[in-house]
Amino acid sequence: MKTPIEMMLDGVQWREADGPPEDDDGTPWATHEGVMDIMGHKLRCYRLNTGQAIINADDMHDFFGGELRSNT
Repeated sequence: MKTPIEMMLDGVQWREADGPPEDDDGTPWATHEGVMDIMGHKLRCYRLNTGQAIINADDMHDFFGGELRSNT
């Protein structure tokens, strides 16, 4: 069974990203990129050469109001 985020990522229109880095040091790199729209918020997404999907951290920060607050 897929998680909700996996189902949302299925809706992303992926396009090929730039190829692998010239100096392959083993760090994962983006093979595809796309944009996930959540209620008008555009979140840049990347599919890595490992198969993992990630969401741009700055976009997530903005999505959650730009400031994380502590309850303490």
